[in-house]
Amino acid sequence: MSVLPITTARSTQSAIRYNSIQGLRAVAAILVTLYHITENISRTYHQTFLFDWFTLGYAGVDLFFVISGFIIAHTSVAYIDQPQQLKPYLEKRFYRVYPVYWLLTAPLMLVVWSFQHLSHSLITIPYPFTWSEVLKTLVLFPQHYALNAVTWTLSHEIYFYLLFALLLISRRMAWVLGLVGIATLVNGIYIYWYDGDSGTGLLRFFLLSPINLEFAFGVFVYYLHRHFRINQSGLLILVGVLAGLYLAPRTGGDFTRAVTLGLPAMLIVWGAVEADRAHLYRVPSLLIHLGDASYMIYLLHFPLIIFANKLLTLNGWGSVWMLGMADVVLMVLIFWLSWYLHQQIEQPLIRWSKKK
Repeated sequence: MSVLPITTARSTQSAIRYNSIQGLRAVAAILVTLYHITENISRTYHQTFLFDWFTLGYAGVDLFFVISGFIIAHTSVAYIDQPQQLKPYLEKRFYRVYPVYWLLTAPLMLVVWSFQHLSHSLITIPYPFTWSEVLKTLVLFPQHYALNAVTWTLSHEIYFYLLFALLLISRRMAWVLGLVGIATLVNGIYIYWYDGDSGTGLLRFFLLSPINLEFAFGVFVYYLHRHFRINQSGLLILVGVLAGLYLAPRTGGDFTRAVTLGLPAMLIVWGAVEADRAHLYRVPSLLIHLGDASYMIYLLHFPLIIFANKLLTLNGWGSVWMLGMADVVLMVLIFWLSWYLHQQIEQPLIRWSKKK
């Protein structure tokens, strides 16, 4: 495997269609969905589903984070040191995250509130419906009380967007990001060795959480992709997959996760974008469509799986395999619904935001 420097990177980047990134988004969404199906059955029945093949499906989150780092660098690096681009940058990020999130969270709040009052068997952990908690949930405040268990990741996404925005204000702000990165690494090593690698403090376990390094891994992939050409992208992907499977932690917190899953995800994303540059393969259109709808899939799947399983259980679906098969059918329906809502709601919102 050889690595060659690229001297005309700016001209070569614009012509590349990163279909592999959309494909990886789809893979990440599928993995996370299968993980939550497996985890919910294990928690409810204390039994395995599909031989626990997908207990590592949560690694899809780490893949999402690395992809996000690459995409933000790829789409916004040209605006560095251009403070006039800060407003449109923030608007695009806002419209990409919040309208769809609110659209799906509002009815979820109503359902949870209703069932908390009507049926305690469906809502085992009540949501504290206070104005402060609802506001934190709606704005995705760090460590908010999540109605939808996956939304903690969106808080980290927004934090990364805001950190990157500093570079748009001034290139000189890179030293701030460098200090944050060093502090994050030091904090991760410290809490791993001395403090149990878990907690709720805003500074140590969010602002300096080691899992934020995965976004930096994605930015680093963009740098490597922009300045070097590698002729064995398939090998990179294979090494990343095998390393993730071998190193994936069964225990440990964010620092362990960033090292054992974030770094393999970095290799996978690097290999994928290099494969796109070399036009090595054609990504199936189904994966591209699912990748386009991955945000919808991500927000929809968890509450629908939880509620569907509870309803099925209350109606006598006691077999793990029956429930598992029902969940697989539900997963396919969620994917279809996500694609439909992506076309009918998310895409029009994105197009509208670009015209502003």
